[in-house]
Amino acid sequence: MQGILSPIIDGFILPFLKASYLVIPNYGIGIILLTLLIKLLFYPLTKKQFESMKSMQVLQPKLKALQEKYKKNPQQLQGEMMKLYKQEKVNPLGGCLPILVQIPIFFAFFYTMTSDAFVVLISQEGVYSGFIPYWINYLDKPDPFYILPLFIGISTYLTQKFSPSLATGPSAQFQKNMMLIFPFMMVFICLNMPAGVLLYWATQQLVSGLQQMSILKTIENKKEAT
Repeated sequence: MQGILSPIIDGFILPFLKASYLVIPNYGIGIILLTLLIKLLFYPLTKKQFESMKSMQVLQPKLKALQEKYKKNPQQLQGEMMKLYKQEKVNPLGGCLPILVQIPIFFAFFYTMTSDAFVVLISQEGVYSGFIPYWINYLDKPDPFYILPLFIGISTYLTQKFSPSLATGPSAQFQKNMMLIFPFMMVFICLNMPAGVLLYWATQQLVSGLQQMSILKTIENKKEAT
């Protein structure tokens, strides 16, 4: 996979970090600036994601009614659901696309932080290899105090909690259970990841949360105005 992602790594991430270091000699800050740039570029997709999720939430009572009406005829149920989506101009997959698009960028960051090129870059004489002294001194090594993994776990829980719920019936209970389990899984996964990757992930989570609140509030204000 690293070979597939090399255009992103060698043509975008590393050049940006090198350029940002000339302005602000801190690769950790460079990662944050790059994350902000990526979130800005993907904002239109993020906006569509939450608008789609909100629209799907509004449709839940109608979808539930269709499920009850056609529970013995799955084929007709699918057809009626597609008619409803078309009638209401809702894309049921609209909330997934922005996530899928950003997955390669996450892996690109992971491979960047563990690559020989990045290790050589931060190991040069006179170059600071970390983010904040006495906390993250090496971006290619795990967070020694687990601050970033804990932050990512908490932000994952809050993001799930305040996202529009699309599940009904037994699925709703399953979703609720996953909301409790998934943040702990995230913390466990992040424990041994390079701090540079976690810095990207934490910044991305923070900005996504702020964008989510802003977009959903705008949707609610428009709804009240009409």
